[in-house]
Amino acid sequence: MNLDNISGMINAIPHIMIYIVPGYIILKISHFQLSKKADHDQYILVKSLVVSFVFVSAGEALWGYLFPGVQALCNMAFRNTIIVSSAVAGFLWSKFLTSAFFERALYSLGIHKTLRSGIWGDVVDFEYGLWLMVYIPADRVVYAGKLRRYFETETIGNYVVFLSNYTLYDYNAEVLKDYVGDNDKWVTLHSKDIGRAELFYHENSGKISY
Repeated sequence: MNLDNISGMINAIPHIMIYIVPGYIILKISHFQLSKKADHDQYILVKSLVVSFVFVSAGEALWGYLFPGVQALCNMAFRNTIIVSSAVAGFLWSKFLTSAFFERALYSLGIHKTLRSGIWGDVVDFEYGLWLMVYIPADRVVYAGKLRRYFETETIGNYVVFLSNYTLYDYNAEVLKDYVGDNDKWVTLHSKDIGRAELFYHENSGKISY
């Protein structure tokens, strides 16, 4: 291999990357929004190539319309625009997939599930929020508060929820702790301790409008 071959390979790197990176960015953002593990996707490279090809081809067509006679792939401005646009496209696409509109569309087709991988990703209203009443049988207490965070492990049914602005009751409905007005008071509850949980949605929530 001579210097010309090495130089040619180096010059080809930007062209190769432009058909991998945009799709990879879009998929990574989508996986993050959908709470999916992209690290275990053995076909992520192939998917990135396919998504990048479609995205870059559309970008080339638009670029050729806006700037006739300019070679898109050889233009640094085009490559930078594609990279930035892929991040925006990934965000918008994932927002669409997690929107109430898309959920209603699936529901109308008889599909009663979303694309999210975990149960909490399905039930949480990310626009209006969600309030929970969580029963802990071992301690015979009930936590009622606003869901602030949740964490689901890869083990089915194993999760942790974080509540703020919560009230702690005993099973006789007597108040043990009242932090309703305190945003800085949080409590962590593990699924192994939870007997059941009741969910309370805002009256305008898209989760209960269909």
